[in-house]
Amino acid sequence: MRLANVEGRAALVVDGRLVDVERASGGKLPSDPMALLSRLPEVANLNVPDDAPSVDDVTFGPPIPRPSKILAAGGNYQDHLDEEGAEAPGEPNLFAKFPNALCGPHDEIRIPGDRKQVDWEAELVVVIGRQAKAVSEADAWDYVVGVTCGQDISDREEQFRDFEQWTVAKSIDTYAPTGPFLVTTDELDDRDRMPLLCYLNDDEVQNGSTAKLIYSVSTLISWTSHRCTLEPGDLFFTGTPGGVGFTRDPQRFLGPGDIVKTEIPGVGTMENPCVAA
Repeated sequence: MRLANVEGRAALVVDGRLVDVERASGGKLPSDPMALLSRLPEVANLNVPDDAPSVDDVTFGPPIPRPSKILAAGGNYQDHLDEEGAEAPGEPNLFAKFPNALCGPHDEIRIPGDRKQVDWEAELVVVIGRQAKAVSEADAWDYVVGVTCGQDISDREEQFRDFEQWTVAKSIDTYAPTGPFLVTTDELDDRDRMPLLCYLNDDEVQNGSTAKLIYSVSTLISWTSHRCTLEPGDLFFTGTPGGVGFTRDPQRFLGPGDIVKTEIPGVGTMENPCVAA
């Protein structure tokens, strides 16, 4: 099942067409994408109206628009650690991204004029489907409702100043594009082996696979749930592979006019233009 957020309303995506969930259910199901998470099994049987619009004719918002938490794993791919000259953290290393950073899969990434080292980080984003507290690794995927694409846009000047400030560096408005769809786990060919690609102005800058995560999705969820309760709709940015801009020689950063394309085959593609804030 694929679900989209169209102007704040939940829509089922079927063969390239959009079904407004509330209208198609005669009001039995909610229009709010957040409220729908607990009732997804009821969505699968909706009929596709003859006048259902094409996905090409609408603008999508983030599929999960109001998570209580956005957690992100730092240093979770060995090739990314290698390019930084860093060592593996020894256990999951998490930081937060604030919900204000969320934007849609084709929205503008707004770069403040005084920031010169804004970087890309393509990531698989996991969506929690039900409350998770002290769950085992073996059961962790049972608490996942689906996945989507994400970009952990990062202000390196802020992140690596003398007193490092990761959360603020990654929580500036529009610094967390997600989408285009929430894809439920039953749609995934191999949930632990998903390709992950990023392009900057058509140049391939990242090409990885979630098979190379240092800490798997199961480990991240289990480890975190033993420390804080995860709630339905919480988002988990799982880490980025090698190929980011600040480790390049010469370094390369985002600026107005750039376009960042993020692709996870089988999940979706985002294209976000960069503009001056």
